[in-house]
Amino acid sequence: MIPRLDGQVIVVGGGAGSVGRAVVDVLLFSGARVIVPVRNEAVAERFYLAVDAETVPRLRTAVGEFNDPAMPRRIAAVARREFGGLDHLVSAIGTPPIGWLNGLDADGVQHAVESNVSAPARFILGLLPHLNGGAPVKRVVAVTATPGLERGGRPDAWSLGRSFLEGLIQLLREPGRPGMEFYALRVPRLRTAAATAAGAAPAGALAGPEVAGYGVARLLAEGAGAAVVEAGALPR
Repeated sequence: MIPRLDGQVIVVGGGAGSVGRAVVDVLLFSGARVIVPVRNEAVAERFYLAVDAETVPRLRTAVGEFNDPAMPRRIAAVARREFGGLDHLVSAIGTPPIGWLNGLDADGVQHAVESNVSAPARFILGLLPHLNGGAPVKRVVAVTATPGLERGGRPDAWSLGRSFLEGLIQLLREPGRPGMEFYALRVPRLRTAAATAAGAAPAGALAGPEVAGYGVARLLAEGAGAAVVEAGALPR
């Protein structure tokens, strides 16, 4: 059962992507109010048209590029103006295309992995200074794909590795943020319809995006005892 997050305000970085979109859908279903940063107005419009009409009043977008220094301030302003503050911050940023990583050698994969850990860290750390008002952020969740099998001696294309996740957690746990909880949620690799048809995933298997949405909702509602959490280990 998806926990209730009625009225809580949550920013989902990367919410327009496949994993992030699943997270947004679950959070809206849980009763939360959600803010999604998007690159342009066209993406924002498609987002509103795709969600259930009943949830539209609880959805807002903040338009701009993630590398724009003014973007964190813009997101924070939307949170304060539209919903009066922010309760939680979720990052589903940084999962690279599997085909692109498959074409890299081991050093290239290592560099890509490090880059994809730093992307959510930059987003989270860039936003937090603008959110220390009357309703400081309580929980931060960074979503990433779980390591899989080695293929030909190279890291699996979706692997970020436990050490990188722990490094992200360590980076986020800076002094001066008492009471704030940070989690890295590891979710299964994405299972597409084509992969299932080819026998790479069992028919009817729960896809990575769906597991991510459920796992994020549980962490925001209840927290966890560990910094790095496996989605499959969360009680249902």
